[in-house]
Amino acid sequence: MIFGDLSAYVFIEGQELSEYNVIVSSTPTENRITCWIASEEGKKFGVRWSNAVKQSWGIRAGVSVDGVHCAGQKARPGWVGTKERTYLSNDSVTRDFMFSNIQLTDDDSMLGDQNSKDIGHIVLKVETGECVKKQVVKHGISKNCALHVREGKVHERSKKACAHRVIFGEEVPLQARRSTSHTSFKPDKRPTTVFVFKYTRLDILQAMGIAPSTSKNSSNEEVIDYGDDIEIVDGPYEPSKLPLPPKDIKPRIQHLETKLQRLRAQLASSEERKPSRVKLEREVSRRQQAAVEVLDLTED
Repeated sequence: MIFGDLSAYVFIEGQELSEYNVIVSSTPTENRITCWIASEEGKKFGVRWSNAVKQSWGIRAGVSVDGVHCAGQKARPGWVGTKERTYLSNDSVTRDFMFSNIQLTDDDSMLGDQNSKDIGHIVLKVETGECVKKQVVKHGISKNCALHVREGKVHERSKKACAHRVIFGEEVPLQARRSTSHTSFKPDKRPTTVFVFKYTRLDILQAMGIAPSTSKNSSNEEVIDYGDDIEIVDGPYEPSKLPLPPKDIKPRIQHLETKLQRLRAQLASSEERKPSRVKLEREVSRRQQAAVEVLDLTED
């Protein structure tokens, strides 16, 4: 998604995910760009954002996944480039973002759980302002500091269109580092830009009419060539002399039966949607009744 000089997208294995139903809304304090993306269970992902033009102000960008806020990224005035966030972190460890199946429950005590209201959303918030450098003495990283995140069940009625959620991978220790300065950020009065990526499975997006249906499987079936050549031989019918059926006869039958079922389903669906024309045909019949010519086909 793009807004002004800023752009952002979610990627899996380095590839940008397709975005559907992009909506832009603006107020005096915020520009919000929202879209849908297709998540994949078990896949790690990241958020990549860019600034295309030099500006006289600094930038701070923060990512949150399912309501869990990650460490922000800052850029000084005049910065042009691309940054990305692929993990949750603290001072000692990191944990990668990963899509996973959501675990549902019918326990009504969890129906109003506020921790689940942001599940299904990946948000990038970009602010403009002033970067202020402060002197800090930091000799290394803290030890034995685990990074715990709540990943409990969700009530089945609270997330009807959400099949996935974000979980976090195994803890990976950070390299020891020595720092003597820290850059703080003071936001200005310019509008904040917020990119919102709503995610769920592709088949759900297709069922909702948000993503186009993929005809990959049906197109592959259409181009399968089974070599259905027919040989016509003159002479009396002698079953004993007919060639044995090929080994792939069962797959061919299954393929044709599946295709027939699909065509029948399409025909039934088409007939259900066909508007009734009984009244119209009756009216036309009445108007044309006077103009009908009766032919006597009986022989003399």
